[in-house]
Parts: sequence; structure tokens; C-alpha cells
Amino acid sequence: MKRSVEMEKKREEERVKKAEMARLKAERARAYEEPEWAKVDDELEDDVAEEEEEEGVRKNELYCVACGKKFKSDKQWKNHEQSKKHKDKVAELREAFGEEDQDDEDDDEDDNNDNGGGDADGFVSADEVEKLKEQFEGVEIQTEEKGDE
Repeated sequence: MKRSVEMEKKREEERVKKAEMARLKAERARAYEEPEWAKVDDELEDDVAEEEEEEGVRKNELYCVACGKKFKSDKQWKNHEQSKKHKDKVAELREAFGEEDQDDEDDDEDDNNDNGGGDADGFVSADEVEKLKEQFEGVEIQTEEKGDE
């Protein structure tokens, strides 16, 4: 009989101990705050909020067209420009554009009636302008000043 009473006491102590451990664990879980860098955005919930934030952020956002990456600071942008991957992508694009330019010049010589989607005087429709605006929205253009030549 003594043994069963002792066993009951041990079991009760274990239950109390487990309940306390579970309570402490739940308390730590409630108090835990995930670091900003580790947070994952839910696409469906954050779409509207992101669009609103993008309106203000786009002014300060830098975008690499060659690599398709966004940068929030000038330092990130400069580091990216120095990276090997970026330089390789830019070289590939230059080659591709060079080939396209050559092809375009050949096409123009072959067919003078083809105006590339614009009017005969070189203008494009408002729809095409809107498409281009959407495509390059958020892209920051840097210009270099040229001296008197």
C-alpha cells in the first residue's frame, strides 16, 4: 500500500512538472518575436499592404534591370555593380543588344516600310508608352554630365 501511495505522489509530481514546463514553453513562445530578417511574408495577406508601401518606397528603390534585383540602399547597389554575376549579365545583355541592333539595321535596309510598331514618323501609341512605363516603373535612371565638346 505504501508503495502505491509513493507511486501516486511521483506521478502527480511528474504531471505538475510537465504542466509547468508546458506553461513556460507556451509563455516563451508568446513572448518570442521573430527578427525582421527572418520573417516570411504571406503573399495573399501582404499584397495590398506591399502595394501601398511600394508607392513610397519606389522613390528610394534601386533596380538592376540586367539581374532583375531590387536594392534599398546605395551601398547594396554599388556592391552589386561590382559583383561578378552582375558584370557577366551586363556583358551578355550588351552582346544580345548588339546582335539585335545589327539585326534591326539589316531589317531596316531590307524593308523600309516596317516601322517597328510606331508611326512612319517614329512616334508610338499611348498604349505602348503606358506598357513601357509599367515595365520600367521604379527604375532609377542615372545620367552623367558631359563636358563641352
